[in-house]
Amino acid sequence: MLDISTLEKRLRAAFPQRTVEGVIAPHDCEECVALRANLKNETWDSVPDKFVGENADVLPLLSEAGYAAYLPAWIQYALRQPNSDVANMLLVNLGHEPRTSKFNAAQASLIIEVAEFLTANNAFGAADPVNQESRAKIAQAWAELRPNKSLERTRER
Repeated sequence: MLDISTLEKRLRAAFPQRTVEGVIAPHDCEECVALRANLKNETWDSVPDKFVGENADVLPLLSEAGYAAYLPAWIQYALRQPNSDVANMLLVNLGHEPRTSKFNAAQASLIIEVAEFLTANNAFGAADPVNQESRAKIAQAWAELRPNKSLERTRER
């Protein structure tokens, strides 16, 4: 299994630092206003841990572009604190209707490995039924983007 240091290096390699040109969060709710104000002109690595920690559940509020640009900030926080609300909500978000269209195969593979790491290193452990379900949902949701997916389908037939 990979360690935090290796996963963080892979996170930096897989996700470029960029700002969102366009809409970060599309709604007019208080949370989206705060997201736009705090994430405007920021790259994922410059988003303060304090902001991520206080906003564990906001990923679904981001636009597709915002989600693709800032998801790594939530991943990094979760890796460092696998028992946090951020890590728990990240596992839910990555498995429940994630917006995968702006991600590539390398990013999808890393996201699946991050889920494996988080579920193995949170307080419940890899054998926990909820963690097993989370891993399975995440693997299914992101597997379409992984390399050799068409080869895997051929082998299944």
